[in-house]
Amino acid sequence: MAAHIIGVDVGYGNTKTAHSCFSSGVKMLPGSPPLSTRVIETTEGFYAIGNGKISVQRSKTEDEYMRVLTMAGISEELKKAGTTIADVHLGVGVPLTRMGAEKKEFLDYYNKYRRMIYKYEDVQYSVTLLSVDVFPQGYAGIVPYMKDFRKSALVVEIGSWTVEILPLNEFIPDQTRCMSLPLGTITCMNSINEALRQKFGQEADETILKEVMIQGTSDIPADYLTIIQDGLSSYVTNLMDRIRSLNFNPDLTQFIFMGGGATIIKHFLPESYKKNALIFDDVCINAKGYEELIRRKMGGRS
Repeated sequence: MAAHIIGVDVGYGNTKTAHSCFSSGVKMLPGSPPLSTRVIETTEGFYAIGNGKISVQRSKTEDEYMRVLTMAGISEELKKAGTTIADVHLGVGVPLTRMGAEKKEFLDYYNKYRRMIYKYEDVQYSVTLLSVDVFPQGYAGIVPYMKDFRKSALVVEIGSWTVEILPLNEFIPDQTRCMSLPLGTITCMNSINEALRQKFGQEADETILKEVMIQGTSDIPADYLTIIQDGLSSYVTNLMDRIRSLNFNPDLTQFIFMGGGATIIKHFLPESYKKNALIFDDVCINAKGYEELIRRKMGGRS
């Protein structure tokens, strides 16, 4: 039986694999639910996945939710491969700014249960983790594309809660200037809903906000759409101002945007910045990067 290489990128907002993306909300259920869609069953009970986010923690290893989300991600990939029994080389990630503090925690967390038997959507899976690798989130995602980068580049990964800043000098991360900014997309959505409350006394559902973030527009009433688009434009402007204040010059440094919030950049970045920017709006880019790095580590074997 050939082993499977699977990358799972568990974010506070969404969990991504090479071929899937779903909300990271996890709720333990009191018993067997009437519908099995996105439900994990373990010896501990039933977990419903989706519809929300996991709470921000000191570390995602503090509870079982990251493991449950990882099980769901592995299952999605195995379902695509047409199997329920598999040996897996697992790749996961943490931000480069926290690699030193959290890499061992993540390895210990996943290696604690290397043999997992559970049900996903009422189908039993049997998974053995042959290996676990922890990679620097963001950096892992862009490694395959570095040939297109300039010698001075800045990776800007926009997540739900934070924006990770990763400078590259001649393709090497400058770890002395890496940082995490509390400017993720949730702050943007909160600001937009505040503007909507002031104007209409009501908020927009997150699904609608995400539609405009991803597509740049929506068929909702024009007065609502204008406020949402203005809020997204302001978010991008404020983010660029914050980055410039850190002495990163977009005229001389290539800006590389990635993460779930990269779609906002795609639609609302001013034209003056686009001439020296690359935008990777594939939300699965980190998970794919983890898999590529495992393949390289294994000498190209799949």
